[in-house]
Amino acid sequence: MATQELRKRANWQTVSGHKAITAEEIFQKSLQSSLDAVYPNQFVVERHPKEFKDIYSTYPLPQDVLIKIYNVDTTLKTAKGTPKYEWGISMDFAIRNKNNGKILFGEIKRQDGWIETTSMQAGRGNAHERSCKYFTPGLLRIIRKTSNLSDEILPFWLVIVGDITRDPRRNREIAYWFQEYTKNYYMWRDTSDVGDMLDFFENNLLPYLL
Repeated sequence: MATQELRKRANWQTVSGHKAITAEEIFQKSLQSSLDAVYPNQFVVERHPKEFKDIYSTYPLPQDVLIKIYNVDTTLKTAKGTPKYEWGISMDFAIRNKNNGKILFGEIKRQDGWIETTSMQAGRGNAHERSCKYFTPGLLRIIRKTSNLSDEILPFWLVIVGDITRDPRRNREIAYWFQEYTKNYYMWRDTSDVGDMLDFFENNLLPYLL
């Protein structure tokens, strides 16, 4: 693709220059602004989508397991009529094409890392490892079914920020995990460089949403 239309036509500089907002807010606001400029009224960049909020609580366990655990009635409701138990996952964002129902879900993971001014111990966090749950058969299946995306890519996008993006050990680790799915993770090494993030999305993921 390589048109850089999102970078060129949106006023994302105003968003990225605002020092009081987080990287997560910069991501959502700048991507929404850019998509609106190129594809008016077609996309929604939503924070914390609700599709998977109860996938665990509604999952049936076999009877031989239920009799061996502390079991509760997961169908119970509160006085307001809402489920008493809701166990699931809450992803950080969803990019929705309102015209065709395609959705790209995603996570923004921030982590320290081993760089020139730190020791190797600085990279011992596990935020990136927690994202590996999306590779599990159950989650991968439900996210893919909901996303309506091509099997050529994963149905989720991992955006990584912080010193981990320059950590020699973690870069190799994450690259090994994704291998032929390199379109599905992005090292946002400089979160003030919104244009680079927009280019990555446009060139690697946007075509699958159209």
